[in-house]
Amino acid sequence: MSNLRHLNHASRARSYHAHPSHGDPRIKVVIRIDPIGECARVEVRGVVTTENIRALYVVCRRVATKLAGYELVVDLAHARVTEAAFEELREHARRAIVSSGIDSSVTPCRLRIVDPPVILRAKELA
Repeated sequence: MSNLRHLNHASRARSYHAHPSHGDPRIKVVIRIDPIGECARVEVRGVVTTENIRALYVVCRRVATKLAGYELVVDLAHARVTEAAFEELREHARRAIVSSGIDSSVTPCRLRIVDPPVILRAKELA
């Protein structure tokens, strides 16, 4: 009986952390600056959703304004990203802008996105 309870708990814990609406809603970022290549890499970990993407925009905009002319690389290789958030980031990269995250203003910059290994798709309602 004890082993069954333990296995059930582990399964529930895995599914709890796998879904973007559960678990830690914070994202973690590390900024690496390459002055020779004029590139700033924002490495993102955690789950990026449309609810917490504003925090990423605030960081990216600060880097873009401090390092004008640098290419800004948002590295999502170690993150899980919802489909809506990923499409939003791709649109920003296509338009070469970064939103403020606070208001509707934008900052022009060379933006490149490193694709995440997992894109979390929303379940369609029947």
